[in-house]
Amino acid sequence: MLRGLPLGFVLMFFAVPASAQESLLDVVLKRDKLIVATYSTSPPLAYVDENGKLVGFEIDMAHEIAKDLLGDPEKVEFVVVQSDGRFPAALSGKVDFGLCSTTIYPDRAVRIAFTRPYLDTGGSVIARKDAGIKHVKELNDPKFTYAILNVPPAINRAKQVLPQVKQLLLDSPSALFLAIKTGRATRVDIDLYDDGNAVVAVVEDDGKGFDVAAVLENYAKRGSLGLLQMRESARLIGAQLSLDSSPGQGTRVRLRIPAQ
Repeated sequence: MLRGLPLGFVLMFFAVPASAQESLLDVVLKRDKLIVATYSTSPPLAYVDENGKLVGFEIDMAHEIAKDLLGDPEKVEFVVVQSDGRFPAALSGKVDFGLCSTTIYPDRAVRIAFTRPYLDTGGSVIARKDAGIKHVKELNDPKFTYAILNVPPAINRAKQVLPQVKQLLLDSPSALFLAIKTGRATRVDIDLYDDGNAVVAVVEDDGKGFDVAAVLENYAKRGSLGLLQMRESARLIGAQLSLDSSPGQGTRVRLRIPAQ
């Protein structure tokens, strides 16, 4: 694990109320339940454990807030989001607030009310052992592919620190780890369409591929739950996730999200 990226902060954010007639607190107290946006693939902050339960530091925080406000730590409903869904969930009123790692930018602060930081974090780069990388600066070469979250802060930091590296934009931390484990792909195809009853996304690459059955079988030994977390995240939103891969044949992921 290579260190050397700028520090950041983890904050809680709220939607800015459109009307002062009824505060967000009034709404929560009347409902007698908190609705909180969170990740499900971001250990140790928020992730799905081996029992299919959301756990982590931010999950614990949400339960504590529910206990303080409503007298019961279980009076909280979690809405799982990806990085690009954090703010829309709050702005639309789908959630009361979000407990998701984020960065304050002026354009965000205009729309979203942030708390003070509750966690001071650092940044690290994870590289495959067979890449022979000893320092972050060595990655600043177009022969390397840097998998990062598809959010403006991460993209901007990558451009500043590693302007020459190829970027592979992904939507979740688990997808980043999977990209490292399976090897760099030279081609990625993405197909998105509506089949009449659902939105379907298909992502296919020509990377190294892997033995799906072997990976699932070794989870208990290795303590890694990447694929299980991806499937559980899909289940939590009522979606269907399928993954096909084999050594030397690349990987194909299909996600089907039913129309609401």
